[in-house]
Amino acid sequence: MGSMKSTGVSFLLLSVLLLSKPPSLVGCHSCMLVESFFSGKLPIYQCAGCCFSRAYPTPRSAMDTMAVPKNITSEATCCVASHSSEVNSNGLTLRNHTGCHCSTCYFHKKG
Repeated sequence: MGSMKSTGVSFLLLSVLLLSKPPSLVGCHSCMLVESFFSGKLPIYQCAGCCFSRAYPTPRSAMDTMAVPKNITSEATCCVASHSSEVNSNGLTLRNHTGCHCSTCYFHKKG
């Protein structure tokens, strides 16, 4: 009986460790500057990578106050530029990001 409890506790601990891995360990790099496709003579950098994201069932008390009730609630932050400057490259004016951080996502999927 004691070995069943220790096996259960071990399984629970392993599950928590696997599910709480940082994004960089599960195929997504943390928020950082990466060289852009538009780089030519000058290097152009853009922010890319993972920040925070989670989804969970909407609590009943919250669903009762929603104009359009949804079963799933999600929260997220996105990798956005904290500093940038305008650069002219091959006749195009581009934003060259010089610093990144995780902050409010500026785009939302409609539908």
